[in-house]
Amino acid sequence: MRHNQISRQNKNKKIKYLAIGLAAGVLGIGSAAGVLTSANSHAVTRSASSSTQDTDQITYKGVTYVPKGNLETYLFAGIDSPDKVTEIKEYDGTGQCDVLAVIVRDRSTDQCKLLSIDRNTITAVKSLDNDGTYLDTTDIQISLAHAMGFDQQVRAENTVDAVSHLLGDQTIDGYAMVNMGAISVVNDMVGGVTVTIEDDFSDIDPSMKKGETVTLMGEQAEKYVRSRKEISDGSNQNRMSRQSTYEEAFKPAFRNKCAENSKFPLEVYHAMEDYMTTNISAKKFCRLAILMSDENQDEKVAISGTYGLDEDEWQTFTPDEDSLQEAILELFYQKQ
Repeated sequence: MRHNQISRQNKNKKIKYLAIGLAAGVLGIGSAAGVLTSANSHAVTRSASSSTQDTDQITYKGVTYVPKGNLETYLFAGIDSPDKVTEIKEYDGTGQCDVLAVIVRDRSTDQCKLLSIDRNTITAVKSLDNDGTYLDTTDIQISLAHAMGFDQQVRAENTVDAVSHLLGDQTIDGYAMVNMGAISVVNDMVGGVTVTIEDDFSDIDPSMKKGETVTLMGEQAEKYVRSRKEISDGSNQNRMSRQSTYEEAFKPAFRNKCAENSKFPLEVYHAMEDYMTTNISAKKFCRLAILMSDENQDEKVAISGTYGLDEDEWQTFTPDEDSLQEAILELFYQKQ
């Protein structure tokens, strides 16, 4: 966790706030100052016949795209706290996003597309004081958006804002910020999730040896999904690969429970409530859960880019501009 860096950022932001009154200066972090810019990038032009997003057009590589329309977009984030959601009175080193997933549902076809966003993605993030007052906008890791301010809803909305900005200011219709402590709860509700351990976890759990096939139960599931620094090369991309493996193994276990009990998705929702900050209704949440667990609902969109370190040696991910633009087009647009 980045307690020292957050503390230092907050101190610097407060000084700037007092000195220049909400000035719009941007604080660069290492090589991330050039995020989403490239000398060889393809030109992207936009046009809009009114103030609404639905009329926007994008021309990319000589092809004109228009919004698909009839979409619903949701952000799900896993927060690096093992506990239930509580009132925040002081910064305790937790609160960042370990997982960010955008689900785009086409209401006309009931098909979903899934975009996973690396927590270390460098993008513009609003810096907030503890009371939620806007201080500045800074190019930093997107995971830090949820560590700004003390109010849980403010943190959630700040994360939504950062993700929306990254994706070309697309509207996000709903969000669910889930503390990672919920993993073991939901994992055990489906009867455990069976995976083959591809990294050596034996230092943190002797039963999780490399090469073993294990049905994860309780805290094992949380360790498998959350652990990073102690495992393999300590990179987030390694952890994201492991999280994808867990997701694919979780789906059939969830489907089986739904087949046995039609109310199971609702039971999962209620079990997660104490761990979650959301504006998604129980009905909508259950519908999305069923859709995403469908083995045919597996259209994933990815963003490629460059991994690195910032000036404080924290991991960064700088999206490739073309890859990011193509992901946006894949999710939200169609050829005219």
